[in-house]
Amino acid sequence: MSDRTSTAELRRRILTGKGVKPAKHTKRMLTTDQQPDDYPKTAKMKMLEYKYHIKLESILFKGSLLDVCRMLQYDVDRSTISRWRKYVMKELGRVYYE
Repeated sequence: MSDRTSTAELRRRILTGKGVKPAKHTKRMLTTDQQPDDYPKTAKMKMLEYKYHIKLESILFKGSLLDVCRMLQYDVDRSTISRWRKYVMKELGRVYYE
């Protein structure tokens, strides 16, 4: 291998070192070694799950919208949490309370 490493190779090494690997047949999709999701998630949802090491459903319905925003350290606002609650209820066909 030459001294000059391609950007793609460098990106792959960094992500692999952090435990994230590119999905097969694409450069854009990143996956972790987690179980598959029950419903399709947005990139923001996946990022928050990865950042806080949680399943989004486990905190989405705990308390008020403001409580959930606090748990996520205000990375998303209340209107987004409200939309996500409706989306999860529609996708799962039930309210996900614990």
